[in-house]
Amino acid sequence: MEGLHTQGRSSTGTGSESIANEKFDLIIIGAGIYGLYTAKTFLTICPTISLLVVDSLASIGGVWSKERVYPGLHLQHHSKFFEFSELRYEDVPEIEMDYNGRGYISGYSWYRYFQAWAEKIGVMKYIRLNTTVQQVTRQSGDEYLWKCQIGDDDKSLLSKKLIVATGISSFPRYPDLDYSKFSGPVMHHRYFGERYEELVSENVKEVVVYGASKSGLDAVMQLAELGKKVKWIIRKEGRGPPWLVDLKGSRSDLILMRIVNTIAPAAYQGDGFYGLHYVFKQTYLGKAFQKYAFEKFGQLVQKEYRLDDSQVDEILIPMVPKHSIIWNYNISGTDNYDASLYDRIRSKQTEVVRETITSLEGKNITLSSGESLTADAVVFATGFKTTIPFFAEDLSMRIGLPSTKYTEEYLEKWRYLEAEADERVYKANPVLQYAPQPPPYFLSDPAAGKLRLYHHILPTDPEFLDGSFVILGSFSAASTLQSAMILSLWAAVYMFGKMELPPQDEMEKTAAYEIRMHQIRSPGMVNDLPWVSFDFLAFSTMMLKELGLNPWRKKGWYDELVHAYTCHDYGDLAKEWVELHGTVGDPGGCSRSSVPTGSISSDF
Repeated sequence: MEGLHTQGRSSTGTGSESIANEKFDLIIIGAGIYGLYTAKTFLTICPTISLLVVDSLASIGGVWSKERVYPGLHLQHHSKFFEFSELRYEDVPEIEMDYNGRGYISGYSWYRYFQAWAEKIGVMKYIRLNTTVQQVTRQSGDEYLWKCQIGDDDKSLLSKKLIVATGISSFPRYPDLDYSKFSGPVMHHRYFGERYEELVSENVKEVVVYGASKSGLDAVMQLAELGKKVKWIIRKEGRGPPWLVDLKGSRSDLILMRIVNTIAPAAYQGDGFYGLHYVFKQTYLGKAFQKYAFEKFGQLVQKEYRLDDSQVDEILIPMVPKHSIIWNYNISGTDNYDASLYDRIRSKQTEVVRETITSLEGKNITLSSGESLTADAVVFATGFKTTIPFFAEDLSMRIGLPSTKYTEEYLEKWRYLEAEADERVYKANPVLQYAPQPPPYFLSDPAAGKLRLYHHILPTDPEFLDGSFVILGSFSAASTLQSAMILSLWAAVYMFGKMELPPQDEMEKTAAYEIRMHQIRSPGMVNDLPWVSFDFLAFSTMMLKELGLNPWRKKGWYDELVHAYTCHDYGDLAKEWVELHGTVGDPGGCSRSSVPTGSISSDF
């Protein structure tokens, strides 16, 4: 077994040349936050497990890898909300943490911190970099159920268990355009860091950024910082421009406070404060306050940037979102920039165009209006796919991923389940009846974007309920670090056969409820991966209760309500579980439902 561990090492990376049908207890695809925290959790619970983490990049970190970070890229959270409980920033004085003027850590600094954290927890020797998974197949009846084809040759990795931890920003979504005849650099923002030098070139003076995502904002701001003339094209028929939020640095505090979770719509309300959920969501006065709070929050964001009707400059009108920020119709992102986006638009260094690109040729970019623009480079900030491309389409459907091979029987079942789920969503959160409808073109493909997974993790098809497979990081969480801590433990306890699952029909109903809650709550994200933001703590509470762990980590009810959660509130959850249940001796042991983890009072 030690030999397998040694072969898994790849801190310098030899790539796929060293691979020849090796066998492991567990393979984790993705060496980002979810992937490495999951490796740590499994090694804590089962120290004898033969485990391998693979990643196509040459460095760890995923979106924060050395290749993908670039000057001007900063965290969206203040430091206390993006610090692992195992390693404080102050404990690595050799890493000079670079903060911008707004107090946000640079991407380069956080990559170095992540590297130090991975070395401290001892997972680096289990990682193999420069290793691209081309296809994953399931081998029924074989002890090693999962086969991962590496590269373009016949070499494969086999495993008893498989975890996909590629996250929400790995597989770029390109617009339906032929850009082969464009004479300058064309890239998706996914490759902005890797191709940064092309954009720095003196030959690139004007750049078009296409797309209204947070990555589009990042590209616009950094290109302007480089002195480029930026034309930001936001599709006319799309959801519109993004919201910027800072509120004097309090955004992260707000979404990680329980009091905000009780006021905002929430899929799960059994977090120890059901009385508050009931007041704010079901009573006349509570619903009136909820509506007032929604409107007030939206007004505060508008006034912060002088975007309300009384102050908005004419040149900024294309940048005013159509719907309030509370509806998650428009993308929203933290204003973590030193410079002001709106001042750059006012100064005409950045021009916003609400149009759709129809063609690119030479240096010309033609819009649907017939107008033509010129540019030296184009950056697509058009988001990421919800599919996982290394699964065949029929396997994707059975797992619960978006697929082009849906059967009518499959669609009919889920249409019924989702219609039933709609009733539950509106009953639990009556305010959602006022949510705006999704953009019209989003509805043209009702199957697009849906991950029908139990708790956003687990397939509901009995074939995959053998403890051999989960997906982690398939939704946008209010705190990626806290989510990784909790969900990796849930996955481990389930995969080692130490969790009792509900019947399949209940799992399907839950999966339908969770995806419809996301789509109704966030109408502008219907075709995207789920968002669990303002009700993240309620979701985390449910997951910890299913693990038999105490979800309430503050000193009392007041602190629980008004003090934001950080990773330090949770400590080492896997170690805590082991202290209660002991380590697992058989890494291959699994069952659909065996030993319940116990229960905890619904009130704290």
